[in-house]
Amino acid sequence: MSERQPAPLGQHFTGLWRLLSLASALCWGGQVMWAPEAFAQRMGGVTFPMGVGLLYATCVGVIHAVGFTAQGKWSRWLTWPPLGWGVSLLLLALMWLR
Repeated sequence: MSERQPAPLGQHFTGLWRLLSLASALCWGGQVMWAPEAFAQRMGGVTFPMGVGLLYATCVGVIHAVGFTAQGKWSRWLTWPPLGWGVSLLLLALMWLR
């Protein structure tokens, strides 16, 4: 059996960064659940890539906030917090530009 090494990617973002991830995820999820029609109208219509990005940003925020550390090589990169923050900021920019 091979020994698994801890994932180093998410260990540098603790404390306030985890709170930021949780707040971001709750804000996106709350907007979609509270008033989905108003949210879609504010975004100028939600396309498929925007919906996938929204789902990804919300999931990565929650995964990071609860302290989950992925063990697999690809899952470490897919759940890397700055990647989720970048997607979240891109969605925020799209929302404000429309």
